[in-house]
Amino acid sequence: MTAPVHPTYSPVLLAARDEAPGVRTFRFASWPGFTFIPGQFLMFHFADDPKTWRAYSLCSAPAAAKEYFEVTVGMVGDFSARLGALQPGREGRLVVRGPFGKWTWNGEGHAVLVSGGTGLTPFRAMALLGKGKATLCCSAKTPDGLLYKNEYEGWRKNGAIVHERVTQPGSGMKDSIGEGRWTADAVLAAANDAAAVYYLCGPKQLVSEMKSGLQGLGVTPKNIRTENWGDYTDLF
Repeated sequence: MTAPVHPTYSPVLLAARDEAPGVRTFRFASWPGFTFIPGQFLMFHFADDPKTWRAYSLCSAPAAAKEYFEVTVGMVGDFSARLGALQPGREGRLVVRGPFGKWTWNGEGHAVLVSGGTGLTPFRAMALLGKGKATLCCSAKTPDGLLYKNEYEGWRKNGAIVHERVTQPGSGMKDSIGEGRWTADAVLAAANDAAAVYYLCGPKQLVSEMKSGLQGLGVTPKNIRTENWGDYTDLF
Protein backbone atom coordinates (compact mmCIF):
# COMPACT_ATOMS: atom_id res chain seq x y z
CA MET A 1 0.00 0.00 0.00
CA THR A 2 1.34 3.43 -0.93
CA ALA A 3 1.70 5.84 1.98
CA PRO A 4 -0.30 9.08 1.68
CA VAL A 5 1.62 12.09 0.39
CA HIS A 6 0.74 14.01 3.55
CA PRO A 7 0.31 11.61 6.51
CA THR A 8 -2.32 12.56 9.08
CA TYR A 9 -2.19 12.42 12.87
CA SER A 10 -4.67 12.69 15.73
CA PRO A 11 -2.93 14.74 18.41
CA VAL A 12 -4.00 14.83 22.04
CA LEU A 13 -4.79 18.23 23.53
CA LEU A 14 -2.54 18.95 26.51
CA ALA A 15 -3.80 22.39 27.52
CA ALA A 16 -5.48 25.58 26.30
CA ARG A 17 -5.26 29.16 27.50
CA ASP A 18 -6.67 32.58 26.63
CA GLU A 19 -4.22 34.97 24.98
CA ALA A 20 -6.55 37.93 24.37
CA PRO A 21 -10.30 38.49 24.11
CA GLY A 22 -11.53 35.98 21.54
CA VAL A 23 -8.10 34.39 21.02
CA ARG A 24 -6.87 31.08 22.50
CA THR A 25 -3.65 29.08 22.33
CA PHE A 26 -3.88 25.29 22.13
CA ARG A 27 -1.03 22.98 23.11
CA PHE A 28 -0.99 19.48 21.60
CA ALA A 29 1.27 16.50 22.16
CA SER A 30 3.65 15.99 19.24
CA TRP A 31 3.82 12.75 17.29
CA PRO A 32 7.13 10.86 16.90
CA GLY A 33 9.64 12.63 14.69
CA PHE A 34 7.75 15.93 14.55
CA THR A 35 9.84 19.02 13.76
CA PHE A 36 9.15 22.34 12.08
CA ILE A 37 10.77 25.57 10.92
CA PRO A 38 9.37 28.86 12.28
CA GLY A 39 6.83 30.21 9.80
CA GLN A 40 5.34 26.83 8.90
CA PHE A 41 1.73 25.83 9.54
CA LEU A 42 -0.43 22.75 10.09
CA MET A 43 -3.74 21.80 8.48
CA PHE A 44 -6.58 20.79 10.83
CA HIS A 45 -9.93 19.11 10.31
CA PHE A 46 -12.33 16.92 12.27
CA ALA A 47 -12.76 13.28 11.28
CA ASP A 48 -16.51 13.66 10.74
CA ASP A 49 -16.06 16.70 8.47
CA PRO A 50 -13.08 15.94 6.19
CA LYS A 51 -13.87 18.71 3.70
CA THR A 52 -13.55 21.54 6.23
CA TRP A 53 -9.89 22.36 6.81
CA ARG A 54 -8.24 25.20 8.68
CA ALA A 55 -4.60 26.28 8.51
CA TYR A 56 -2.95 27.44 11.74
CA SER A 57 0.59 28.73 12.11
CA LEU A 58 2.86 26.97 14.55
CA CYS A 59 3.71 29.43 17.32
CA SER A 60 5.66 27.39 19.87
CA ALA A 61 9.41 27.05 20.34
CA PRO A 62 10.94 24.73 17.73
CA ALA A 63 13.17 23.29 20.47
CA ALA A 64 10.06 21.92 22.21
CA ALA A 65 8.70 20.19 19.09
CA LYS A 66 9.62 16.70 20.29
CA GLU A 67 7.20 17.15 23.20
CA TYR A 68 4.48 19.53 22.03
CA PHE A 69 3.40 22.17 19.54
CA GLU A 70 1.09 25.17 19.89
CA VAL A 71 -1.26 27.12 17.64
CA THR A 72 -3.09 30.35 18.46
CA VAL A 73 -6.61 30.65 17.10
CA GLY A 74 -9.11 33.47 16.71
CA MET A 75 -12.27 32.02 18.22
CA VAL A 76 -14.69 32.89 15.43
CA GLY A 77 -17.02 30.40 13.78
CA ASP A 78 -18.02 26.77 14.22
CA PHE A 79 -14.59 25.24 13.64
CA SER A 80 -12.86 27.21 16.38
CA ALA A 81 -15.84 26.54 18.66
CA ARG A 82 -15.23 22.80 18.24
CA LEU A 83 -11.55 23.33 19.03
CA GLY A 84 -12.55 25.25 22.13
CA ALA A 85 -14.72 22.35 23.26
CA LEU A 86 -11.85 19.84 23.19
CA GLN A 87 -10.93 18.37 26.56
CA PRO A 88 -7.28 17.97 27.63
CA GLY A 89 -6.12 14.38 27.43
CA ARG A 90 -8.39 13.49 24.52
CA GLU A 91 -7.99 13.43 20.74
CA GLY A 92 -11.50 14.74 20.07
CA ARG A 93 -11.49 13.25 16.54
CA LEU A 94 -9.17 16.04 15.42
CA VAL A 95 -6.99 15.29 12.39
CA VAL A 96 -3.77 17.18 11.61
CA ARG A 97 -1.23 17.06 8.81
CA GLY A 98 1.92 18.98 8.05
CA PRO A 99 3.94 21.00 8.66
CA PHE A 100 3.78 22.96 5.42
CA GLY A 101 5.09 26.28 4.21
CA LYS A 102 7.98 28.00 2.47
CA TRP A 103 7.58 31.32 4.31
CA THR A 104 10.15 30.44 6.95
CA TRP A 105 13.11 31.78 8.90
CA ASN A 106 15.78 29.47 10.29
CA GLY A 107 17.70 32.09 12.26
CA GLU A 108 20.10 33.18 9.54
CA GLY A 109 20.75 36.90 9.07
CA HIS A 110 18.50 39.73 10.23
CA ALA A 111 14.74 39.18 10.05
CA VAL A 112 12.34 42.09 10.56
CA LEU A 113 8.92 40.78 11.57
CA VAL A 114 5.98 43.13 11.00
CA SER A 115 2.56 42.08 12.25
CA GLY A 116 -0.92 43.29 13.06
CA GLY A 117 -3.32 41.49 15.41
CA THR A 118 -3.13 37.70 15.18
CA GLY A 119 -0.50 38.07 12.45
CA LEU A 120 1.96 37.89 15.35
CA THR A 121 1.33 34.14 15.70
CA PRO A 122 4.08 32.73 13.43
CA PHE A 123 6.55 35.34 14.68
CA ARG A 124 6.36 33.95 18.21
CA ALA A 125 8.10 30.79 17.00
CA MET A 126 10.76 32.97 15.35
CA ALA A 127 11.25 35.02 18.53
CA LEU A 128 11.63 31.80 20.53
CA LEU A 129 14.20 30.38 18.12
CA GLY A 130 17.07 32.12 19.92
CA LYS A 131 19.20 32.34 16.78
CA GLY A 132 20.11 35.14 14.40
CA LYS A 133 18.80 38.68 14.80
CA ALA A 134 15.05 39.31 14.95
CA THR A 135 13.44 42.74 15.10
CA LEU A 136 9.73 42.53 15.85
CA CYS A 137 7.28 45.36 15.09
CA CYS A 138 3.84 44.26 16.29
CA SER A 139 0.57 46.08 16.83
CA ALA A 140 -3.01 45.66 17.96
CA LYS A 141 -6.02 47.96 18.19
CA THR A 142 -6.05 47.92 22.01
CA PRO A 143 -3.59 46.92 24.77
CA ASP A 144 -5.71 43.84 25.53
CA GLY A 145 -5.34 42.76 21.90
CA LEU A 146 -1.55 42.44 22.04
CA LEU A 147 -0.86 38.72 21.89
CA TYR A 148 1.79 37.17 24.16
CA LYS A 149 2.50 40.56 25.78
CA ASN A 150 3.68 38.92 29.00
CA GLU A 151 6.40 37.17 26.99
CA TYR A 152 8.02 40.18 25.33
CA GLU A 153 10.66 40.64 28.02
CA GLY A 154 11.60 36.99 27.69
CA TRP A 155 11.94 37.39 23.94
CA ARG A 156 14.21 40.36 24.50
CA LYS A 157 16.37 38.33 26.86
CA ASN A 158 16.45 35.69 24.13
CA GLY A 159 18.01 38.25 21.77
CA ALA A 160 14.99 39.67 19.94
CA ILE A 161 14.31 43.40 19.61
CA VAL A 162 10.61 43.97 20.31
CA HIS A 163 8.56 47.08 19.52
CA GLU A 164 4.87 46.87 20.41
CA ARG A 165 2.22 49.43 19.50
CA VAL A 166 -1.48 50.09 20.03
CA THR A 167 -3.20 51.70 17.06
CA GLN A 168 -6.28 52.99 18.89
CA PRO A 169 -6.05 56.81 19.16
CA GLY A 170 -5.47 58.12 22.66
CA SER A 171 -3.95 54.92 24.01
CA GLY A 172 -0.93 56.82 25.30
CA MET A 173 1.27 53.88 24.35
CA LYS A 174 4.53 54.93 22.70
CA ASP A 175 7.79 53.17 21.90
CA SER A 176 11.24 54.54 21.13
CA ILE A 177 10.34 54.94 17.44
CA GLY A 178 6.94 56.59 17.80
CA GLU A 179 3.30 55.64 18.24
CA GLY A 180 0.18 54.65 16.31
CA ARG A 181 0.05 52.48 13.22
CA TRP A 182 3.27 51.10 11.83
CA THR A 183 4.40 52.79 8.65
CA ALA A 184 7.19 51.69 6.35
CA ASP A 185 9.32 54.61 7.56
CA ALA A 186 8.84 53.61 11.19
CA VAL A 187 9.62 49.94 10.51
CA LEU A 188 12.78 50.87 8.63
CA ALA A 189 13.82 53.13 11.51
CA ALA A 190 13.23 50.30 14.00
CA ALA A 191 15.20 47.83 11.89
CA ASN A 192 17.97 50.26 10.95
CA ASP A 193 18.85 47.82 8.18
CA ALA A 194 17.56 48.18 4.62
CA ALA A 195 19.33 44.93 3.70
CA ALA A 196 17.40 42.83 6.23
CA VAL A 197 14.67 40.39 5.20
CA TYR A 198 11.20 41.75 6.00
CA TYR A 199 8.40 39.32 6.89
CA LEU A 200 4.87 40.76 6.79
CA CYS A 201 1.85 39.09 8.39
CA GLY A 202 -1.54 40.50 9.30
CA PRO A 203 -4.52 42.28 7.73
CA LYS A 204 -4.36 42.54 3.94
CA GLN A 205 -4.27 46.33 4.02
CA LEU A 206 -1.31 46.39 6.41
CA VAL A 207 0.63 43.86 4.34
CA SER A 208 -0.11 45.58 1.03
CA GLU A 209 0.72 49.08 2.24
CA MET A 210 3.83 47.94 4.09
CA LYS A 211 5.13 46.03 1.08
CA SER A 212 4.76 48.96 -1.31
CA GLY A 213 6.07 51.40 1.30
CA LEU A 214 9.22 49.38 1.99
CA GLN A 215 9.90 49.02 -1.72
CA GLY A 216 9.50 52.77 -2.10
CA LEU A 217 12.15 53.25 0.57
CA GLY A 218 14.65 51.07 -1.25
CA VAL A 219 14.11 47.60 0.24
CA THR A 220 14.63 45.12 -2.58
CA PRO A 221 11.47 43.11 -3.45
CA LYS A 222 13.21 39.75 -2.89
CA ASN A 223 13.79 40.79 0.74
CA ILE A 224 10.08 41.38 1.41
CA ARG A 225 8.26 38.15 2.17
CA THR A 226 4.52 37.66 2.48
CA GLU A 227 2.56 34.43 2.67
CA ASN A 228 0.95 33.36 -0.62
CA TRP A 229 -1.73 30.70 -0.26
CA GLY A 230 -1.59 30.10 -4.00
CA ASP A 231 1.63 28.16 -3.36
CA TYR A 232 -0.28 25.48 -1.43
CA THR A 233 -3.21 24.56 -3.66
CA ASP A 234 -2.04 20.93 -3.61
CA LEU A 235 -3.08 20.68 0.06
CA PHE A 236 -6.80 21.10 -0.57
